[in-house]
Parts: sequence; structure tokens; C-alpha cells
Amino acid sequence: MIKTKHGKIYYIFYKILALSILKFVLKVLFRVEVSGYNNIPKNGRVILCSNHISYIDPVVIGAFFPRYVYFMGKMELFKNKFLASFFTFFNSFSVNRFAVDRKAINTAIKVLKDDQILGMFPEGTRSEEGIIKKGKKGMGLISIIGKSPILPVAIAGTNKIIQKPHKRIFFPKIRIMFGDLIDTSDILKKHRKKEAVDIIVEKTMDSIKNLYEKIK
Repeated sequence: MIKTKHGKIYYIFYKILALSILKFVLKVLFRVEVSGYNNIPKNGRVILCSNHISYIDPVVIGAFFPRYVYFMGKMELFKNKFLASFFTFFNSFSVNRFAVDRKAINTAIKVLKDDQILGMFPEGTRSEEGIIKKGKKGMGLISIIGKSPILPVAIAGTNKIIQKPHKRIFFPKIRIMFGDLIDTSDILKKHRKKEAVDIIVEKTMDSIKNLYEKIK
């Protein structure tokens, strides 16, 4: 099970590597522009939901987020032992996208119960062309079980770093925008659980789409 409580040494290492060095490098190379910081809760459980257009999305979002983000990642990325250890060290855990992964769900709920930030890409896969796809119901269900609000976020530009048919790296401007917090408990009060899941997913994806339109 992934650790949701870290000591001082880990915090210092993470702050230096992720929040200082990596953030500086990304700013220099991609002129990263972030807006909506005031929408990020300083404490308490939150599900961060973003569109997904590149493999580098969690790295960029994590580097510019002021708190630890525990990202769900597809299980294929964890098949290599070295990479699995690396991802786990930086607060990521695997999920089977093609079946009901109870272990991943339990891990996600634990992250939220410990008042941490759970990072999810509700589309379930990348959309390199930048089109926002339909969100998966799992995100809505986890938000209800974990009694967590949702922070929608949009990222733009990362899908232009490597463009087909070119075989070289480009350095586009990357933009990140955090939206208004979605109160899922309020939705659950007004609707039955099954309906609430659909409404939460739809509201989240609509918010992500609106944010993406502003920064793409």
C-alpha cells in the first residue's frame, strides 16, 4: 500500500527535486504558465481531475502543485520494477483500466481518508489531439465513497512536445489552469447515488472543457 504520510527528510528531498529543480527546468524549457492557484485548498482531501494529452502531464502538474499529488497510473507503466519503484516513491500507484480494480480503488480511498490529493485523468487514456473525451464513472464513484470535492484542471501544450511525423523534441508553451472546486456532497444531497455519479462526472468534464478552451 502506498505511503500517505511522509517524514521530514522525504519532504525536503521532494521540495528540492520536484518543487525546485524540476519546476525551474520546466519553466525555462516550456515557459509554463499557471493560473487559478487560489482555487487549490491548502489542506483536506481533494480529487484533482485533469484532461490527459501527454505522458508528461502528471510530471508537469505535480511539479507546479503546492501539495503532494497521489496519481493513478495505468498498470502497464508499473511492469518494469525500476519504474514501478520510481513511480511509487513519487506517490503514484497502478490501476487496471480494463477491469474493476478494487486494490486501486481502496488505495484511492485511503489517500482521500488521509486528507491528501488524489490525481486522476477521468478520460482513462490520453487524447493527443486535444479533444476532451467522455469521463469514466469510476471518478464519480470514488468521489462519493471518499467524500471528496473535485478540483478540475486543464493542461495545454504538452501534446506538442513530440509531434508526428517529426522525430525531434519541440518546446511549446505549456499552460495549466485550476478551476473552481466542485462540491460533490451537495450533489449527493439532491440526487440518488447512481444519478449523483453521472452528474459529478458530467459536471467535472464540462468544467475541464471550459478551462481547456481558455488556455489551448
